[in-house]
Amino acid sequence: MALRETRSRGADHYGTRQHPQRVVRPRNQDEIAKILADARAHPSPVRSVGADYSLTRCASSDAGTSLNTGALDKILDFDDGCVRVQAGVRVGTLVRALAERGLELPLTPEVGNMSVGALAVTTLPQASYQEGLAQMASCVTEMKLITPQGRQITVTERDRDLMRVLRSSHGLLGVVHEVVLRIETLKPVKIDYQNYSLAEFALRYAKILAQPAALRLHIAPFSERVTVERRIVDHEASVSRSGIWQIRNSVMRNVLPAFGTSVGSVLATPGLRAAVLTGVHRALNATQSRASRGVVMHAHEWMRDLPSEAWKARHTYSVWAFAQADFPSLLQSYSAFCRAYYKKYRYRCHLVTGASRLHRDRNSLFSPSHAGDMVTLEPSSTGEQGFEDFLIDFNEFASAAGGKPTFNQTRALTTEHVSKAFGERARLFGALRRRTDPLNRLRNSYFAQLLD
Repeated sequence: MALRETRSRGADHYGTRQHPQRVVRPRNQDEIAKILADARAHPSPVRSVGADYSLTRCASSDAGTSLNTGALDKILDFDDGCVRVQAGVRVGTLVRALAERGLELPLTPEVGNMSVGALAVTTLPQASYQEGLAQMASCVTEMKLITPQGRQITVTERDRDLMRVLRSSHGLLGVVHEVVLRIETLKPVKIDYQNYSLAEFALRYAKILAQPAALRLHIAPFSERVTVERRIVDHEASVSRSGIWQIRNSVMRNVLPAFGTSVGSVLATPGLRAAVLTGVHRALNATQSRASRGVVMHAHEWMRDLPSEAWKARHTYSVWAFAQADFPSLLQSYSAFCRAYYKKYRYRCHLVTGASRLHRDRNSLFSPSHAGDMVTLEPSSTGEQGFEDFLIDFNEFASAAGGKPTFNQTRALTTEHVSKAFGERARLFGALRRRTDPLNRLRNSYFAQLLD
């Protein structure tokens, strides 16, 4: 069957512009190898793209070749404790197929649109239950990929060091076409919420961390409130969902982003707009404890799929991770930063800031929690005007506070941020990449700036 090839159509899901000369859709690994071996027909850089859900230009192919893995969309095999899938399978599709068999991944992402190939080689931190399992790539036990020279290789966990590098290689060392992931029996998860002022949160922080739960935080910096969402595995519990929780969940996922967009476009006065947003956030906080009573569900049920059209999603964000021990004081500083920024520029994010507790995870070279337990901070937006400028200043704040970014979920990243956060790890990876791909077949301008 002939290789499908088209001209570029422009932007990815989040509006990051792409201008490749060629867009190719290989149907098997042999076609991938031919693409990489023929630089004249398929100019460099060749960048593998799954679902175009990265928040940065990490998958941008500049004026080169965009290699879309969407045709590699088969779940190949369910084996004892693992599942083998092609790289183009959407994570949401895989998670639902596993649930039908009473199975799940050790971690379940908040959003299911990304491809399994992207999951395997990028940094996707998730609220974690245990050490060594704080990002989606840590679920990967085997990868099959095509090197920049067109050679196929298979890497397993027996190649521990190489696997650690590949799990955060972002397609710079080869094009992944097949992945094996760990799976386990589906477990009921109890969900509950506790709402605190920032001062109360600091006093109770040690006790909150001591609980055997995955922690997701919802932060309102202008109200100085934080809601702690606990996800507690309970093997004995029966699945149940309160009606008010389902309504509230729908509001948080769908209505609030749309409302934030409307507020931003209709209310031109910054002070009035800010007052309305603060009132809505307070009303949602007031319903949380009642909404979560008796909620027990399976992990795949809180995962959502964003619309295929970018403008319908009304949700974007940026991720940094910070030392867990210092997080309460960091939240106070973040609240003060947001207030100072608003006072100077009359801008505030329309959505609450998210956060996840990450246990130490050294299974990936660029893991945000490589050195120890961390908590993320994720300013979120409906994509309104002013958010990108806000992130430039927020990045300086985060870097100065010792934060760790990601290459695929931290927007407006600079070389200085990368050097400070990753130091020797970034230099080692850059040297390995140059040895593996001396002709820069897979390197785009984004990584040339940040790593080379």
